[in-house]
Amino acid sequence: MNKAMYDTNMLNHWRQPGDVRWRDVLKGQGENTPQTRLVVPLCVVDELDRQKYGQGDLARKAATAIRFLERTLHNSRPGHPVPLREGVTLEIWVDTNNRGGDTDLSILRCAADLANLHPTTGARVLTDDIGMRLRAQQMDLRTVRLHEDHRKKGTALNGQPPQTG
Repeated sequence: MNKAMYDTNMLNHWRQPGDVRWRDVLKGQGENTPQTRLVVPLCVVDELDRQKYGQGDLARKAATAIRFLERTLHNSRPGHPVPLREGVTLEIWVDTNNRGGDTDLSILRCAADLANLHPTTGARVLTDDIGMRLRAQQMDLRTVRLHEDHRKKGTALNGQPPQTG
């Protein structure tokens, strides 16, 4: 089973987790597994919560991501994954020791903890952030990127302004 730790930008700027064909995504990156466990660290929920009170597009996207998580996980018990689609589950990582301060580092620590709990399969960090990928590499964590067709419309691509119309 693959385990992927979500970065905040992935919930804001990319398709919702249930809309992604994870088996195909991971197979395209050389991993063939029928099961994917998607994990959202509690510090990501904190960051989304702070962002939703801001201005503009990011606030709207953060609010949408928070509503998605609430709708999807509303009947779940802490630490128990919720099925999103066949072979894919979603859960919140409730380790409260890694909250506050540097959110990226907290996400990486959560991924490292998850990898330590599952040494044979490890954990991946799902991010499109270059700095996060470099930090993950230095912590000996693997990263996963989604193909551009999974990006939400109107989101900047490679530093270019968002497309309109």
